[in-house]
Amino acid sequence: MLSAYVQTLQVTSRNARLILLLSAIMGLSIDGGIYSVIFNLYVLRLNFGPEFVGQINSMANLTFALGSLTAGWLGMRYGSRRIMILGIAAGMVGALALPTADLLDPRWRAPWLTATMVLVYGGLSFYFVNSGPFLIRVTAVSARGAIFAIQSAISGLASFTGGLIGGILPALFAAALGLTMLTAAPYRAPLLVVGLLMVAALMIVLRTYEPSADELEPERVEARPGAPRPRSAYSLIVFMSVVRFLQVAGVGAAVTFFNVYMDDALNVATPTIGLVAASARLLAVPAALLGPALARRVGYGEAAVLGSLGAVISMAPLILIPSPAAAGIGFVGLLAFTSIRYPTFYVFMMERTPPRLRAAMTGAGEMAAGFSFALISLAGGYIIVQLGYDATFAFGAVLTLAGTLLFGVYVWWLRRRPEAGEIMPPPIQETAIIPPLVGQPAVEDSEDAAAPDS
Repeated sequence: MLSAYVQTLQVTSRNARLILLLSAIMGLSIDGGIYSVIFNLYVLRLNFGPEFVGQINSMANLTFALGSLTAGWLGMRYGSRRIMILGIAAGMVGALALPTADLLDPRWRAPWLTATMVLVYGGLSFYFVNSGPFLIRVTAVSARGAIFAIQSAISGLASFTGGLIGGILPALFAAALGLTMLTAAPYRAPLLVVGLLMVAALMIVLRTYEPSADELEPERVEARPGAPRPRSAYSLIVFMSVVRFLQVAGVGAAVTFFNVYMDDALNVATPTIGLVAASARLLAVPAALLGPALARRVGYGEAAVLGSLGAVISMAPLILIPSPAAAGIGFVGLLAFTSIRYPTFYVFMMERTPPRLRAAMTGAGEMAAGFSFALISLAGGYIIVQLGYDATFAFGAVLTLAGTLLFGVYVWWLRRRPEAGEIMPPPIQETAIIPPLVGQPAVEDSEDAAAPDS
């Protein structure tokens, strides 16, 4: 299996490899790495409580949601690459400015955090909404399942490293500065590291180039018998957005409040929180790589259903057993099953969307995910104060279960009626990429480079 992934990387395009490198930097810094361990703790050290943590995360995710819808439209109009560059540039400015909040007068800290998080999450929405369709476009059809699994694995491995760094750096800076871990300054330095990594991300995305037009696939797909009419395609976008809104609620609750729960309710030391979070990201790597193998046996839709169901089950220890060990086990399982669910769900969704609407589908889906994270963050902060952390985790788990059942029914119905208005891709074969013919580019930037494959 690993040799097939290696061969995929060897023949994939330069654009795709740069996007994978970007995934590593984003995972290390802001997408589950250093930020996931440090940011909420930094906010707590500024004398804010769980309610404000929920509010600031809710506002950030609401920004991501609204930005995603705009990003999808802009990507279709001006091209995914341009909007990715704009997004990373905005995120870089916000990430560099945010860690100076503790240097301001206390009256200005909340507005400063809000403004900089709008820049960070607005920029992230522009990047994430357009990076998926861009990667789809520059990857051969036969490689898509493998390349998205590789992307998820790389992001998980980078997040593991970022979690370790995020857990260790505050203690190192506290010792160097002669401060305690209860002050904000030791948490400022890791956040500044995130800003510098965003500078590197901007340099990398500028090295991508606009792919050549992929005109053949839109004609081939939209002329295929059974392809949806535009109205049907838009209905599919709405349905998938509802599913995504529900599916991500559980992981939204855990990612937002796990470190707060460990620090505030269970009194776990920051390095230990970082180690647990990093371990969860590391164990998610093999889970992501197993996704295509599972999809080859049962199908991409069915694999996404199983991953989502596993995520729900993994939340049980977080809800039922108030101990650091149980919380760690639940968090590890949740991220592992999410790493199976996301890439399989994404490929399933993209292969059933007309190419000209893929940016719209991604934008709507990320908007739905952002609204879900915003809801769970805002409501979760108040639920924690009134009912406890377990009630917030249970709320997220129930919503995820509802999304899993809804999507499962759709996959079952589609299997019974494959002609029911969806774009059905050719049978998926998870094999190594066929090497190019002599004198031809490897994968280049065409979706016609090979034969069929989160």
